[in-house]
Amino acid sequence: MQKRIKKSANPALIGQIVDIIRRDGIGFGERLYESRLAQRLGVSRPPVRQALLALSTQGLTKLIPHKGFILCVPLASLSSPQALIAADVGEKHYEAIARDHFDGQFPVIVSEAELMRRYHLTRAQLLRLLDRIAAEGWVERAKGYGWMFAQSLRDPTGNAQTARLRLIIEPAGILEPTFRWNPERMAIVREHQERVLRDGMRLYNLSEMFRFGCEFHEAIAECSGNVFLLDTLKRVNHMRRLFAYCQMPDAHGLESLTREHLDILDVLETGDRRGAAALMKGHLLRSAGAGELAIQTPPTG
Repeated sequence: MQKRIKKSANPALIGQIVDIIRRDGIGFGERLYESRLAQRLGVSRPPVRQALLALSTQGLTKLIPHKGFILCVPLASLSSPQALIAADVGEKHYEAIARDHFDGQFPVIVSEAELMRRYHLTRAQLLRLLDRIAAEGWVERAKGYGWMFAQSLRDPTGNAQTARLRLIIEPAGILEPTFRWNPERMAIVREHQERVLRDGMRLYNLSEMFRFGCEFHEAIAECSGNVFLLDTLKRVNHMRRLFAYCQMPDAHGLESLTREHLDILDVLETGDRRGAAALMKGHLLRSAGAGELAIQTPPTG
């Protein structure tokens, strides 16, 4: 019978560690460094250790004396489903809140008690989720009590406007005179994109798929050498996460977009920045979707 994850471990932190293992492709027998995980997650070592111990009860990690934790079950094998389910609990609640907000299920101000009842969360669990959402910019504490969700983000024009902004800045970033290709950084990005193309939704959840996409676009923006362009894109990506969860393309669409990512990397590696900028423009047009949200390309000549 499966053991339960320790109550003292933070489920959201467990999920973030599982995300890192998946995203970084950490393999069987590889070391999981507590200090590095703590630094990446912005927490101290004790909660990271609790999370790793919790995963060890599911057979996913193992504590080796005088060495630390290692990964002892490949995630791709899904041989520890209970651990993965427990790790994804926080992400599932996040997705549920995002969808309900997008569908207009909340009043202008919603109380913590109502959210706790609706999603069967403790107050501590709810506050961790709300803190994360607040950092992304689509909820804030209301004056007096409760939480206020950003109504503007439910407007379809908001998605179109973020898409238009990206269309303005991302191809331009590739053409910046300060653009410098970073082979080491982009090799990691390519590896992640190839992994997404290979494994897709079979292995990764929506949060991870979205993060891989952001990593690709932000890494190219970083190569632009324009820190303001990169900062703007990061802010946009935080805001558009809500739309991404509610309007995520199907598996075929994700595969198509990922192949376009790899095509852009191929062209950039040849040094053809004008060609890459044109590919990026077409990619952003397609990822924005057709119909009312499509961005019309102005006529040339």
